Amino acid sequence: MFFPKIKLKWRKAFMYLLSPALLTLAVTTSSAFAFEKGIQIDPGFPYYQGRSEESIAEELRLNDYTIVHYFITNENSINVKLVEELHKAGLEVWALVLGNGTYSTANFPTEWPSWQMKHLVKNYPGFTFFCMNNQDYRDWKKASLAKVIKSAPFDGVELAESYLPEINGFTSGAYACLCDHCLEIFKQKFNEEPLNFSRSSDPRYYRRNKEAYEKWIQFRVFTVNDFLNDIVNGPGGLREARPDIMVSTWSLGIAQRKGVELMRETQGLDAVSLVNTVKPDRHTIQTHWPDWVREDLSPQYIKDYEPFAEPLREAFPDLPLMLQTDIGSQPQMRRSDKWLTDFYEEAKRLGYQSVMSYEYHLGLGIYQKAPTLKVVKRLPNNRLQLSFDCRVDTFTASDTNRYQVVGNEDAYVSLAIADGNRIILILNGIDDSEAFELEIGEIQNSPNLFLFKDFPAQTNNVGKFNIPALND
Repeated sequence: MFFPKIKLKWRKAFMYLLSPALLTLAVTTSSAFAFEKGIQIDPGFPYYQGRSEESIAEELRLNDYTIVHYFITNENSINVKLVEELHKAGLEVWALVLGNGTYSTANFPTEWPSWQMKHLVKNYPGFTFFCMNNQDYRDWKKASLAKVIKSAPFDGVELAESYLPEINGFTSGAYACLCDHCLEIFKQKFNEEPLNFSRSSDPRYYRRNKEAYEKWIQFRVFTVNDFLNDIVNGPGGLREARPDIMVSTWSLGIAQRKGVELMRETQGLDAVSLVNTVKPDRHTIQTHWPDWVREDLSPQYIKDYEPFAEPLREAFPDLPLMLQTDIGSQPQMRRSDKWLTDFYEEAKRLGYQSVMSYEYHLGLGIYQKAPTLKVVKRLPNNRLQLSFDCRVDTFTASDTNRYQVVGNEDAYVSLAIADGNRIILILNGIDDSEAFELEIGEIQNSPNLFLFKDFPAQTNNVGKFNIPALND
C-alpha cells in the first residue's frame, strides 16, 4: 500500500485578501472542501485571448471552482503568468498533458516522425500518436515534461489519454501500435510471433489464436503501464524533476456491459494494475467518447462507471479518485448548468474527491448566461473595477453611456475598459474619498468568442449600486 502526498491547501482557505474598499456581491466560499469542483481550461481558445491572466483567474474563482486543470496542447508553450495568477486567486493548478500524442508538432525535434504509432489502416486526422514503447519518444517526453513543471508552479501533473487506440479500432483502422518495435518486444517478452489483425484467412489471425491474443492484450497493458511508470518514476521522470509535485494517472470509463474487459482489450487499460505499477497520488477516470457524444446522456451515467471505480477503491482505499466529463465539444451534447449540478451531486454521492469538465466555456450554461455582477472594487485614482461571472462584450461594455453616477451632476464615467470578465471605469468629478451611487445599464456576454455561433448575445440590465469611498 502507498500513501498519497499530504499537500497544504492554504490557497483554498480564502478567496482573496480583500481591502475595505472591496464590495462583494453575492459571492460565497468555504475554507474546507470534502468534494472539490474542478474545471479544465484550454487557453488556446479565443475566449481566453485578448484579456489579462488576472481576469481569467478571477472569473474561474467567481464560478466557485477550486481546482484548474490547465490543458497543455503543446508543451513548448506555457503561460506561466496564468498559472501564477490562478494561484493568487486561491486555485490549485494541474498541468494536464497528453501521453500518447499531440495536436501540434510545432517546435518538435526533427526526428519526431520516427516516433509515430503504426495503425492498422490510418491515423486520426489532426492528431499524431506516438509509440509508447519508443524509448526516444519517452526520453524526449520526460525532458519536455520536466521543463513544463519546472517552468511554472503547478501543484500537480496528470498524464491524460495514455492509452492505445481504439475501442472501434479494428473497424475504423485506427488500431495501434503495430510498429516493428512493438512487435519485436512482444516476440521477446511472450515468445510469440506477431498476429494478423486484418486478414481472417491468415493462420495467425488474432481471432483464431485465443491464447496468443490474450498474451497480446497483456502486452498492451504492459505497454501502457510501463510507459507511465517510466515517465513518472524513471530516470529523468516527473518525480525526479520535481519530487514535491502531485501526479495523477488517467484511465477510461465506459457505460457498456463488460466495459472493464473492453477497455483492457481494445485500449490496454487495466486501472488497478496501472495504479499498482505507477503509484500516483490521485487517479482520474475519464469519460469515453461513446458516452460523452450522447445528447441524451443522463448526469447519473457515472453510476455505470462503478465497475471501474470500485476495484480501485477496494485495492487502494487511500487513493483519491477524480472524474472527468465533457460538457460541450459537440453542439448536440452541450451540458446545461442544471445537468452539471446533478452530475456533481452524483459524483459526490459516489465518493469521488473531485470532478473536472472539458471545457469551462464550452458548456451550454455559458451560451445562456447573461453577465451577473459579482464584485465591485474601488481602486485608487478615481477608478472602479466591476467583475462579472463571465466574459463581457468588449464593444458594448466600453460604452460610457451605460454607466451613470446618480445624484451628482458633476460626476461621470469618462472611460470604460473591458478586460475579460472585468470592466474598469475611470471617474471624473468625484474624489476617492466620496461614496456615490452608480447605475449600470445593459451588459452583454461575448458569443463571438464561443466555439459554436448559434446563440445570440445574452444581456443583463445590471442596476444601481452604492459604491463606498476608497478607505471605507
